[in-house]
Amino acid sequence: SPPRTHAALPVHPAAVARRVFAQMLEAGAPPSEATITSLGRVVAADGEGADEAFGLVSTMRQKDGIALRLRSYSPVLAVIRRAREAGKASAVEALMAASAVSQEEPELAALLEVSAKVRDTDKVYEYMHKLWRAIGCVIEETAKVLEGRFRIETAATAHKPEWDVCQVKDALVANGGGCHQLGWLQTGPWMVQRVRAGADDK
Repeated sequence: SPPRTHAALPVHPAAVARRVFAQMLEAGAPPSEATITSLGRVVAADGEGADEAFGLVSTMRQKDGIALRLRSYSPVLAVIRRAREAGKASAVEALMAASAVSQEEPELAALLEVSAKVRDTDKVYEYMHKLWRAIGCVIEETAKVLEGRFRIETAATAHKPEWDVCQVKDALVANGGGCHQLGWLQTGPWMVQRVRAGADDK
């Protein structure tokens, strides 16, 4: 009778990608932005890959001077978002700023959600206004993140103990009457409503 064979165990894509990347470095092949982005995406797909993905982008930029792009940071923020690592999220934001890379809606939504989950109300305020200035209207996924933030207890209690009415009025005038941008001023429950915009009513 023929010898018995055992089915090969499936190899995790992240393990393959790590091995190929290590072989590239051993062979003296310099990593590129595309290489880092590809590896970051595979590692970020691993539920436990937050530390590795963060280390990858921070090391490659600081050590090898690789100019990373928005697509390089997006998967890292995605896995950090799932892991609720607010410290790493802020660090990635700092790396992006140092590289003159501006966040778009997916990245801002990730930063906002992480900050909301760790109850960092000041950061939530900051990212909300970045969203407002950058895009105005948001997609369904981002809308759910915003709505979720206003349902938690800290949304009703976050406030500044002291603030100047004249300063608020001046800020409103300076910003065109839309918003003072001075932070959460008073306490109380929020009423959140959706407004549809655009010719296609989305």
